[in-house]
Amino acid sequence: MAFLFSPKARSFSDESLESYLLRVVAENFFDSYQQLSLAIREELHELDFEAHGAFPVELKRLNVYHAKHNSHFRMRALGLLESLLDLPPHELQKLALLRSNKRFVGGMSAVHRNGVDIPLSFIRCADEDGIESLPICPQCLKEEPYIRQAWHIKPIEVCAKHECELIHHCPDCQQPISYIENESITHCSCGFEFATASSEKADSQAVVLSRSLFDGDALSNNPLLFMGTSVTHRFAALLWYLKRHVQNIECKLDESVNYFEAWPENFYQELDELLAGAELKLIDLFNRTSLSFIFGELILQSQCLLPEDKTPHFIDMGLMEYLGKLVESHPKSKKPNVADMLVSVTETAVLLSTSHEQVYRLYQDGVLTAGFKQKIRTRIDPHIGVFYLRQVIEYKTSFGNDKQGMYLSAW
Repeated sequence: MAFLFSPKARSFSDESLESYLLRVVAENFFDSYQQLSLAIREELHELDFEAHGAFPVELKRLNVYHAKHNSHFRMRALGLLESLLDLPPHELQKLALLRSNKRFVGGMSAVHRNGVDIPLSFIRCADEDGIESLPICPQCLKEEPYIRQAWHIKPIEVCAKHECELIHHCPDCQQPISYIENESITHCSCGFEFATASSEKADSQAVVLSRSLFDGDALSNNPLLFMGTSVTHRFAALLWYLKRHVQNIECKLDESVNYFEAWPENFYQELDELLAGAELKLIDLFNRTSLSFIFGELILQSQCLLPEDKTPHFIDMGLMEYLGKLVESHPKSKKPNVADMLVSVTETAVLLSTSHEQVYRLYQDGVLTAGFKQKIRTRIDPHIGVFYLRQVIEYKTSFGNDKQGMYLSAW
């Protein structure tokens, strides 16, 4: 360690990586993060030529998920920096937001930290080229001057500890607050000290969401807040709610607490209302109508997380229960009914928790019947309704309720 002092204070478990590096800048008497990063790159050049180029000069590009290529070099650079700072192994890597192999509703990318997968769209300043506020809690900064990672997450709009709203703009100059842009945790670029700012009392539902999003609520029966629901599943539920009801990533999500409080009755009521007007909307018979024509992307959006966890998401379970009862309450008859609607290969794969290829194999083996005649040697379009909902649900239920125990045709 040729030039760096070991930080006097170790990182906080809930601190952001950028915040900790800024505190290292201050303790080593550098004027800016860029000076520190250039010094680090010089040291890394001697230790590992490949890794030194992976350490970014700009603070907004520091976190691991920003790496466009070879993010493993970024991880190696952080490991070498830990040795330069005389930190315990993985001290910095624990603070980083890493790339994740998970995909949320609609195939949206995710980042990973401490066993939790978070939708990338929920991360403030996910686009390092954009300017976005990174709000703060003045009372938190007054107690301990560091940036909490939770403040980077868009659903967090209030401080659960102090039950106050986070501040997005400087009270003095009204500019958006961003410690990454001005490289100061405690002060605005105009010189205003954030710890002296006043804050407004937060809405009770927003406080509940902020407090329970990571820790859960042992006394709550709300599936969003229930202790048995994983943090990743909570984020998936919020994204599902946003896509289904709000359609705007900037809208507040505190109303989701009330929505999931009545789960699944309110969800079923929405679907029943769509079903009630189905016949008036029909252009053809039910057995020639795609389910998506009536319900939209209901099935595709219920796939909250890919690859799926061992424990099914409660939204997926709720939809499967509804469709099961729909088929059960509308038995096969001469006149086609709602249970005879058509689902696509993609929707069938979601319902059966399997791949497109397995669905095609089920069709080839005659397990699933197409609702209309297919052209010879022509592959079925995966997005067109083709299989009867009734057959898919009945086939699924024939294996019981254990999704992981489903046996499809052998290869």
